[in-house]
Amino acid sequence: MNPAPSPSPALIRQALKGLPRPDLLAQQVLTNWLTSQGVAQSPLLTDVVTFHYRTEPAGEGRASTCTKAVITQKMNMVEALLANWQGESAAGYGGFHYGDWAGLPPQAPLTVVERLEPIDPLSNASPYQVFNALYKRTEPPRYAPDTRLPIRAEDFQTAAWKLNFHTLFKQQLDTYWEQHQSHYRRAIHIAFIAACNRQVAEGSLSDSQRRLVWRACGLLPYGDLSVSLLNVYGYTSTDIVYIKQGTGVETILYIPGNSSPFHAFPDAQAMKHWFARQCQAPDKRRAMLGHFARADWPDGLDFSGLRTALTGLGMYPVAHRFSSHHPGFATSGYWDPQEIIDFRPDTYSPPITSDLFEHLTLQRKQRTYADADSQITSNHEIDKSRWGNYLTLVTGLLAPLVVVLPELAPLLVIGGLVQFSLGLDQAINGKSLEIRDAGVANQAFGLFNAVPVAGQGLASEAAVFRCSRPGFFSSARLADLLDAPVGAAPVAQASDSVELAFRDQAVLSSSLAAVVTRVDENLEHRFMAWLQTPKGVVGDWVEYEFASDSFVRARDAHMIAPLRWRLADGHNTALTLSTQRHIATDAQRTSTLRALGIDLEVPIDYAPYEQLQCTPIPRLISSVWLGDSVLHGEFLEALVHNTRVALISGYRYQILLSQNAPQVFQRNMQLLRARAVGAQLLPLETQGFFQAFTQSAYYPQYLAAIAGNGGRGRNLASACDILRYRLLKHYGGLYLDADDRLLDASSGQFSPPLANLTLETTEDGLLLSPPVSNDQLGMYVKFNSSMIGSHPDNPTLDAISEEILRRYGLEPNFYNSRPDPRQAPLLFRAYARRLSQLTGPAVLNDVVDQQLPRLKELREICHLLMSPVYDIHATLNLRLFHAVLQQHVPLDRVARIGREHSWAHT
Repeated sequence: MNPAPSPSPALIRQALKGLPRPDLLAQQVLTNWLTSQGVAQSPLLTDVVTFHYRTEPAGEGRASTCTKAVITQKMNMVEALLANWQGESAAGYGGFHYGDWAGLPPQAPLTVVERLEPIDPLSNASPYQVFNALYKRTEPPRYAPDTRLPIRAEDFQTAAWKLNFHTLFKQQLDTYWEQHQSHYRRAIHIAFIAACNRQVAEGSLSDSQRRLVWRACGLLPYGDLSVSLLNVYGYTSTDIVYIKQGTGVETILYIPGNSSPFHAFPDAQAMKHWFARQCQAPDKRRAMLGHFARADWPDGLDFSGLRTALTGLGMYPVAHRFSSHHPGFATSGYWDPQEIIDFRPDTYSPPITSDLFEHLTLQRKQRTYADADSQITSNHEIDKSRWGNYLTLVTGLLAPLVVVLPELAPLLVIGGLVQFSLGLDQAINGKSLEIRDAGVANQAFGLFNAVPVAGQGLASEAAVFRCSRPGFFSSARLADLLDAPVGAAPVAQASDSVELAFRDQAVLSSSLAAVVTRVDENLEHRFMAWLQTPKGVVGDWVEYEFASDSFVRARDAHMIAPLRWRLADGHNTALTLSTQRHIATDAQRTSTLRALGIDLEVPIDYAPYEQLQCTPIPRLISSVWLGDSVLHGEFLEALVHNTRVALISGYRYQILLSQNAPQVFQRNMQLLRARAVGAQLLPLETQGFFQAFTQSAYYPQYLAAIAGNGGRGRNLASACDILRYRLLKHYGGLYLDADDRLLDASSGQFSPPLANLTLETTEDGLLLSPPVSNDQLGMYVKFNSSMIGSHPDNPTLDAISEEILRRYGLEPNFYNSRPDPRQAPLLFRAYARRLSQLTGPAVLNDVVDQQLPRLKELREICHLLMSPVYDIHATLNLRLFHAVLQQHVPLDRVARIGREHSWAHT
């Protein structure tokens, strides 16, 4: 069990595309400048060095000399540009940078030492000379006339000023926010949920606290929640989120940039006490400053700034006093956290009424521009912490995302330009980053981490947030291969949903250890294989090749002769490279397909389909409305629409309405009489087939589904599942769920498709629509049961009812309760899949497998076509298959599956 699933990183990485890169920008502009100076040298391999040097006699004699030097500053040109490098002026320039301030170059190679020997106190000579220059980086380092670039340090500094790097960097910011603001907003939303999952799993958030976080991020109704940005003494943070509810006392702080950023407290008083305690440590005060605008840090002439406020909070209950040399007229004293933290919230940090993550994104956007203007242009000290300011601005953007991209953690405390560049490149490109300094990583990612609560224990798997893609979907791959729309459901489109970032990638059952079938976010099938390579076992996407019963890497599928990978035997855990072309037998192909979960025997023989004795089913359509609610929305509109299309098509349409709630029944009859003119409206419970149904063994389960243990486990869709097979057994014809829609006449056609199509099947056959997938139900490439055509007295319908009854006997308490899909999405997913097995599509497919082999075969051929097969066009006669599919699985030609998903909420 993995109770804290990692969200899909793809949506996170979109926020990293186009991220402002001061390192790359500096490298680019400096490379161009060096080229303009006639120097073909990388700025990363060119060091800007400041020496203190002196020429001394070598040895006892004075015939030769040695020039010794101490390096006082050294950085590559990129670091120097980011530092607004100014160097150290030589003697006689008074610290000013004009003229030839960089000093006189030494004439001989330098011998670098740790320190220069002191000169004789009586000597009038200068203790050293200052020299600034650009040198080619060598290994070992060598500083000599032949490694010195023919560019004066004075010219480099002048050029650095003229490059106007600050303006260029702000242009990158402009572009990033213009193109990626929505991506950033989505990424921090995903990170917020992922952090909650992590802390629920580790035990640092209780269930009630989890629900507060879920409400804040939109997974549960917002209700009386209050969400604001925390303020200290009126200084509002840019990203510390303060969560509380109107009717409760529990509060939560969210401090991004930490591996466990949610801190829960029994009340506001405890939160303020904790916050003040964090301010006792200087390193934590410095880190806390980073969550507030830099303009708020210093004291003003007559008021205390945030830095003083945090220091005072850390000293409380001891008073804080300024030194006698403190400039200005501001005073200090006792900084009571109960008064100073969340200070006058209505004025300084009112509740956020817009989207929380849009608000946080706008705050971060504003902060990047403010920091660019206030800190980067003020870099005058030659200090690594100063040149790091450009990079610190970028890591501030990244801080909330580290919880979902932990490879970024070392970047939060910059260990150097090289680490920043390499680490960010790897994170953007999806490669793992080795954390070489665990101490730095922990400091950067652990100053404000919540800890598990003693006695709370680990949460159940159901308490973390996971998501399944809702709805029925047809396969885009199947439609592409057959060059026609296939299926009564829409094709899944790419989604940027925050919730779907937490979708588990479904893995279908397989008896192969080396290859598995994964269902991606668009519910398409992909083969993932483990390949034995010279570098070890690697995972990669592959396609199956029929001809050789082997696999081809998906990335090599466009090649004329790609490499083949085969399985030596079924017990191997990795595919090995095939050294010669293998011609497989049909038995081998069948065995591999079944091992992949495709239960299909090859070659396929279509002759048996021509021998089926098919006759038209009755021209009758039936729909049922159960429960105690008035027809509304899509249900009402679909019934009205279907009435019109059925009559035009020469079909009788009967709508059977439950009388269990008499007033609702009367209202529904009034609505349909007025709008569904021509439909036959029948009271369900008075019909002869229903009277017989009440005397059958199937009726108790129907009643249990409707009653649902006093409503706690009620499921009207399941009751309708049970009923439909008995209805079809009596009437035959076509059954449609109340939200399914018959297809209307298309452009240029005078009549609907149903009018021009004869629906026919065998006496024991079923007419269905082509296979679809439903992530919530755990069904992939299966027949749906919402629309079914049949002859009356069909024994297959009895077999389905008997199987439903048998399964109910194994789960007699199923209808006692049902989980809330929003409060417990994982439990609800498990419930939905049990429901499908009990009365829904799963039981229908299982009986099809037992009773209707030709129908099963057509479904499994669809399964094959929806899988990545390298030589599928040479394997199957697609035109013939499509014709057989349209004849025997025809309902997508006349109707579409509804999208109300009543099984999930009724």
